[in-house]
Amino acid sequence: MLPADVKQRIESGLKSEFVEVTEFSGGTDHYSVIVVSEEFQGVPLLKRHRMVMDLFKPELATEEVHALTIKAYTTSQWEVEKDKPRFF
Repeated sequence: MLPADVKQRIESGLKSEFVEVTEFSGGTDHYSVIVVSEEFQGVPLLKRHRMVMDLFKPELATEEVHALTIKAYTTSQWEVEKDKPRFF
């Protein structure tokens, strides 16, 4: 799965204002994602992560996607975080 495919899947599955995908192993199966969505408003962090992970159930089961690191923000949280250095 390519980074563009990961991004498209997230954008199709969640109403997102911003999605950033980075492949961090040099291959095509370890991804770090930042997702900004108002669907996360009032949702605990663990459930936000599950919302994103659920979009990749088949790929996680077959290990087409082996690792998925997620940062999930509401729009107001992103306004605070977006200019900070990004570390995964």
